[in-house]
Amino acid sequence: MNGKGRKWRKCAAWMLILALIAALTGCQRLVEPEKQSISVYATFWPVYALTDAVMADVPDATLKLLVQPQDGCLRSYQLSDWDAALLTADADAVILGGRGLESFENLLFAWGETGPAVSAVLYNLELYNQDDRADGEAESHLRGANPHLYLSLNGAKQMLESISASMLSLDPQYAEIYAKNAQSAGERLDSLLEDNRALLEDCESGSVVLMNEALIYVARDYGLKVVEWIDRESGDNLVDNELSTCLERLAATDARVILIENQAPQPLVEALEAAGYAVARLDVLSDRRADEGFSDYLVIQAANAHAVKVAFEEAMD
Repeated sequence: MNGKGRKWRKCAAWMLILALIAALTGCQRLVEPEKQSISVYATFWPVYALTDAVMADVPDATLKLLVQPQDGCLRSYQLSDWDAALLTADADAVILGGRGLESFENLLFAWGETGPAVSAVLYNLELYNQDDRADGEAESHLRGANPHLYLSLNGAKQMLESISASMLSLDPQYAEIYAKNAQSAGERLDSLLEDNRALLEDCESGSVVLMNEALIYVARDYGLKVVEWIDRESGDNLVDNELSTCLERLAATDARVILIENQAPQPLVEALEAAGYAVARLDVLSDRRADEGFSDYLVIQAANAHAVKVAFEEAMD
């Protein structure tokens, strides 16, 4: 078989695999085939950044970020009237995480044929704690499947494949570009993961305390040992009895390193440091803007690994 034939078969195999994945990603329907261009909205920045990689250099395709930077937990964000108006007026398709990442997922799917095509890319991907079940309707969303898979470089690679499959279903005329982009971006993620693991080799199996649910994926990527987990929302402070209880729980562990989101209140960080802990403030990708894309995602993930490294060095001083 000549090189051209092998290349065509490889591409066809990729398209078949992605088509099978698309059937499992919650993709609602195709964009109308007569459209000359496609306008795609990603709900939150992490989904936007990964979709940016998949949609690179696709003709007549525009990617936009729906939700502006957030200090709080993405899971708590409520769809505004302005958001809904943007989607109904301008979106041909919406890419969302799903599985609890967006509180408004059901609303988007409920629009049906009157709204944009909708694809939820986290379905059929393995999430941390996905088999845990809340005990009742009032249970905190901190229980159950953890949808922040994008903070894992391994998880982000899976999401790339799911997004590519979704775009193949939504916009099949450029299926080969979507598949090639996902493969290229996945290779960059693999390379960064290798670099970060080499950087954190001396930290592997080191004890850490998590103070943000999303950071479990960082700990898992780098083999860190989570010995305590303080449930709190992104950006929330702990004062008085809450802070005292937190410090008591920390004192009962052997950990000297705490992983927390970068927008954590400064008084809380100072209280933890005053108690003798090294605090790694990590970017949980909630407060980024639409002018930042996949390349910025890679820079952020490298910076997060460096922050963990620095925290362990401080803890050993």
